[in-house]
Amino acid sequence: MSEEAKLKEDLERYFIELQNLQAQYEALRSGLDALVSLLNEVRIVKEELKILSTLNKGEKILIPLGSRVFVQAGIVDPSKILYNLGAGVYAVLKPTEAEEKLAEYEKDLSEDLGKVQKELAEVARKISIIQNAIRRIQEKLTEKRK
Repeated sequence: MSEEAKLKEDLERYFIELQNLQAQYEALRSGLDALVSLLNEVRIVKEELKILSTLNKGEKILIPLGSRVFVQAGIVDPSKILYNLGAGVYAVLKPTEAEEKLAEYEKDLSEDLGKVQKELAEVARKISIIQNAIRRIQEKLTEKRK
């Protein structure tokens, strides 16, 4: 096999590897965005929970149904919070217990976010290495054609 054929073969292999890494990067980026969104939501809920704990039975509040639609509701029992455990299962917790659960969830999300950021950095590093290898091979092929 000639050196030029070998370089072309290497170039093709690197392009495939680059495409795979870019797909992996995009998937990780989507996961990162989702984690950031969840983390922001948890932080907002923690603040709203603090406000809710200051309200009394019978007080009226507005509950958002979407970005522009609210419904007026009354506080039935501010000492009971429904906390989603997952799979359609809810627990009735005291506001302080719900705050503790949310703090744990926030910590877990933050740790997951850190892991995904590290993975993203590693994939970006690999992409850079592959791009440099592709550039070197293309330069060699250009020199051979002269």
